[in-house]
Amino acid sequence: MATGLHLIRAARREFDGPAALLDDPVLRDRAGEYLTDLTRPYGLRFDPSAAARGQSYGEMAAELIRELVGADEPVDLLVLAFAVHDMLPGRATAAYLSHVCPGTPMSFALCDQGSAAPFTALRIARDHAASAGCRRALLLTVEQSVLPYAAGVAAPERHRAVAMLYGDAPPDGGARVTAVRQHADVDPADVAALAATELRELGAGQPDVAVVLGAGLAPARPTPAGAPLTVVPPGQPTTGLWWTLLDQLGDGPDRPRAVVAADYEPDLRYLCLVRAVRRPRLGAGSADLRPLLRH
Repeated sequence: MATGLHLIRAARREFDGPAALLDDPVLRDRAGEYLTDLTRPYGLRFDPSAAARGQSYGEMAAELIRELVGADEPVDLLVLAFAVHDMLPGRATAAYLSHVCPGTPMSFALCDQGSAAPFTALRIARDHAASAGCRRALLLTVEQSVLPYAAGVAAPERHRAVAMLYGDAPPDGGARVTAVRQHADVDPADVAALAATELRELGAGQPDVAVVLGAGLAPARPTPAGAPLTVVPPGQPTTGLWWTLLDQLGDGPDRPRAVVAADYEPDLRYLCLVRAVRRPRLGAGSADLRPLLRH
């Protein structure tokens, strides 16, 4: 992927029920003991009845890996990005996912960055691909909707996961990531102006460039007048933007040539942007692209 990241395939899923692993009373009790020990110093009470409704990122991501990655498509790098921990926080989930992923890739997790985590994961994957001869990289963004203690913040509304497989440029279809930009410690008063500048530099305002704003950036409304705009609704702070971005990058005659997605993490003050250009299918019109999403 010396010429940049190419999104060749994606999958996403909403999970209705709790993790199957929580049916095991031993694992459930161990997870409860672990979380009780972690929350006690902060005066928080662990609620086992709430925890029983939680999800496992290992289970969620493993399902998408099986759906997305063929046995003959070994992955070189796997990055798991999340903000809210799952109900088995003592598990080395990224290492487990490497075990179930074709290629047994180098793997790690990114957390403690809120909604900026997937952007950081994408930036690291891009840099690694350019320097280490990485043929395929898998980015998994996950969130589950249960916090079994009073955290003082709203939990996501649903269990969701988004998987994006990047690799060598396909002969047709897909999308090429042309920019990943991150700004740290951006004061809320400066967000609108800086985001507007960045969006213009990345092509927002052109008729064939759509803009997707995450819920954290939507109040600032930095988009140039007339730009095709989609605002991600609140409720899924980590997966929502990427879920919506895949809609814009999918096939269809009404889809834009390029998409710029941006979000602001208000608690940690990160401003993040990504630009992706859809690749036309050979022998077809510029808007007729191979579908990215696996269902």
